[in-house]
This record gives sequence, structure tokens and C-alpha cells, in this order.
Amino acid sequence: MPEQSVTRAANAKINLSLDLTGILPDGYHAICTVMQSVSLCDTVTLAPGAAGIRLSCSAPEVPTDKRNTAFAAAEAFYAAAGLAPCVDIHIEKRVPSQAGLGGGSADAAAVLHCLNERHGFPLGEDTLLRIALGVGADVPFCFLGGTRLCLNKGEVMAKLPPFAAHVVIAKPRAGVSTAAAFRKFDSAPPLRHPKNDDFLFYMMRGDYEAAFACAGNLFEQLTHVPEGDCIKQSMRENGAYYAAMSGSGSAYFGLFCTREAAVRAAGALRETVPFVAVCETAEE
Repeated sequence: MPEQSVTRAANAKINLSLDLTGILPDGYHAICTVMQSVSLCDTVTLAPGAAGIRLSCSAPEVPTDKRNTAFAAAEAFYAAAGLAPCVDIHIEKRVPSQAGLGGGSADAAAVLHCLNERHGFPLGEDTLLRIALGVGADVPFCFLGGTRLCLNKGEVMAKLPPFAAHVVIAKPRAGVSTAAAFRKFDSAPPLRHPKNDDFLFYMMRGDYEAAFACAGNLFEQLTHVPEGDCIKQSMRENGAYYAAMSGSGSAYFGLFCTREAAVRAAGALRETVPFVAVCETAEE
């Protein structure tokens, strides 16, 4: 019987709260964040191929060589599994790039899942998570998904109670370089940090009103997105109980109690913002 294709949704993520807490011994920045999977996703399909790794993508601006995290994940998987590479990977892109939504990381995580399934699960979860971290800091979270506290580089994770909300994501035309945003932290004046302990305290109890009063994204003080304040204001005026930047930007998200309110807010934003999506929080 010929080998079958394997397809998986690569869910984007938002950062419900995000703080930088210092510099690690290896020079990387230490983060404290609660990441949340959302139903906005790319679709990753793996098909049997001839020798090697071939990657294609519906978005022509996305590289399809070793610069792509999905390609890097495939290479790392085959090396760890001791198998000869032989796969065609296609990414149907819906998550915008340079948005702070983890689109590339989600694609890489989906590739690891699909390759492990296709080859009969030769690698355990611990090995896959080590591979994921080697590919990118957000890939371990995207591999597991859900609602998780992420520390260190993001690879130290604790699962939190599921969080349910309707979500509007809006990305202005401009993107943000994550590396450049992190560099700004090193020379920034004193910044206002989220109340991380209080945020977690209330999240664990399901008191979301109190929790999001303590939340924030430090990158909003480091990354200048001209449309950001207007996007957040529009979301709040249309019913969002919380709105913030995701990751290092440039996308913003709003949380809503009802889908009707989210759809209404998205409609208002589409008049001025080129990318707007309505989705929900997801468990993986």
C-alpha cells in the first residue's frame, strides 16, 4: 500500500501576558509569559517524496530552504531518528509573518508531529521537545499547545487550566523583527512590568477580570507600531475586555465574551487594518 499524506493544523499563539525578566547565563533573554493557542492556523501537509526534503508554501514571500523553521525541523528530525530524509512538505499559510503569532514556530511543530507519525513514532516526546527548542524558542510551546506558563527561553512550561475566549487578531501592514525588539530591551530605560505573580494567581482561580487587570506585554514599550493604540482602542470600544500586542508584534489581539461582539469588532477594524481574523482559543 502506498504511503499516505499526513496533514496537521499549525495553530498560532497569542501571549496573554509577556514579560522579560533578565538575561540568562548563555546571553538569551529570560521571559515570563502565558501563551495561548488559537484556532487561526496554517495547514501543514507531508507527502512521501524522493530523497531529500522539499518545502513549498502558498505565501511566495516565505523562504522554502533552510531559513524556514519547518525545513530546519525536518532536518533535525531525520538526524535524530537516524533516517534518510524523504519528504515533500507543503504549508498553506494563513498566519501572517512578523506578527508575534508564532506562525513559523507552529509550522515547525506540526512538521515534527507529522514526521513522527509518518515514520511510526520513532522519537519520544522529550526528544521531540529538545529538537523543537533547537529550532526556535516558541516551537516547544507550539508542539504542546493549550494554555501554558512559559519561562526561561520559553521551554520551561507548566500547563494551566484551559482558558476560553473569542479572539480578534489584527495585524497592521508593517512587521516587527523579533531580534531587533529584544535588542531594544538591553538599552531601555526602566520599564513597567506586568504583575506576573498576581496574573497567575487569578488565572489559576478563573478570576479573569482580576487576572487581566494585572497583565501586559512589555514589548508594547519597546516596539513602536503606529496603529497599535488605535487598534486596541477600537477593540475595547467594540466590547473587548482585554487587548494587547502579541509577542514582539506587530499583531494585536482582543478577547471577547461572545462571538457576536468579536465579529462586530473585526468588522470595524477591517476598514483600516489589512489583516483581521476572528478565532477562538484552542487546546492544542
